[in-house]
Amino acid sequence: MFGIIMGLSHAIGRSALADNGSVAEDKRPDVEDLIHQLGADDWQARDSADKELTELGDRLIEQYRRAKSDAERRTLHPELQKLSEALREAAQSKDLEIKLRANRIQKHLYFSVSPKIAFTSRRDGNWKIYVMDADGQNQTRLTENKAGNWSPAWSPDGKRIAFVSTRDGNWEIYVMDSAGKNQTSLTKNTADDGAPAWSPDGTKIAFASDRDGNWKIYVMDADGQNQTRLTENKAGNWSPAWSPDGKRIAFVSRRDGNEQIYVMDSDGKNQTRLTEDKNDRVNNFPAWSPDGTKIAFASTRDGNWEIYVMDADGQNQTRLTNNKTEDFLPAWSPDGKRIAFVSKRDGNEQIYVMDSDGKNQTGLMEDKVDGTIQSTIWVPKPTWSPISLPELIGLFAPEK
Repeated sequence: MFGIIMGLSHAIGRSALADNGSVAEDKRPDVEDLIHQLGADDWQARDSADKELTELGDRLIEQYRRAKSDAERRTLHPELQKLSEALREAAQSKDLEIKLRANRIQKHLYFSVSPKIAFTSRRDGNWKIYVMDADGQNQTRLTENKAGNWSPAWSPDGKRIAFVSTRDGNWEIYVMDSAGKNQTSLTKNTADDGAPAWSPDGTKIAFASDRDGNWKIYVMDADGQNQTRLTENKAGNWSPAWSPDGKRIAFVSRRDGNEQIYVMDSDGKNQTRLTEDKNDRVNNFPAWSPDGTKIAFASTRDGNWEIYVMDADGQNQTRLTNNKTEDFLPAWSPDGKRIAFVSKRDGNEQIYVMDSDGKNQTGLMEDKVDGTIQSTIWVPKPTWSPISLPELIGLFAPEK
């Protein structure tokens, strides 16, 4: 391990990062010493080394993120690789303190390059939009006004979030930077607009509106221009979800008597039903898998809301959750390996995550406050950001 660490110390010493993200030749963190200090008898020394190693990783990742060319990224990648290897080896140390701290640093760096989850909560009195790491850590509020804000939807490049707000008196669609800045309205009319969904290329946003008397699916440019209706029937239509190739939109409609999932071409043609439940059983909240082969959804066909998955043509409908409470609002992770969802299994609405086959269902939040669902059209849906630095995820992914 010392050979790796010494090499890392030399490499980072040549291009240590200053506070402004630039290279500072005079800052040469001694990584070998910092690793040793993780197991020091003095707890202050341990904490200091822990902090320095964490900040070092954060700075390297941030410079990688800001790099303007592949050449710059190629220069930084070996340093990140060596830091990753040093932490992995330290995480196998027989010294428990070193092992635990190295694991924590590795996990922190992993989640800094992996997807985030945007969600809605009324923990602060009214519905607001928050973002958190995929393990539930670092929950941060993005909207601050006194109106309701919900239905966050990440743009494909991860730089913007579309959402719904009542700040102007009725439901309108807004967009903001992923950090919550530059909040701007895209729709502006006396009717309600909601359920925004970005096209995969980021140029369009599908949404639902009752501007023509009942809920229908519309599409607009990402700047709010050219708002066009896609569905024409008199029944309600909502919950649009783009397929990953941008050619189709899944949605929910009551045109056949109860809520069923349909799919149509992105221009509104060839509208086809995928689910067939009768009586009062409903299906809602369609979500495409990243590879476009599956659609996750929620259904009451077995008595209460549960999460299901089906092939993109409606075949092989399979239940993933099975408990006496409600599970709904599925959202796929960008790599297709996990599904986030909302559940009431612990008494109130909280966000959980599970493997795409339904295994390893884990809660991410511990809020004692949720919200009352007044509609099955819009409720606090978790949404994953795109993977911002996919090439770095493997470097810091925790060992299984």
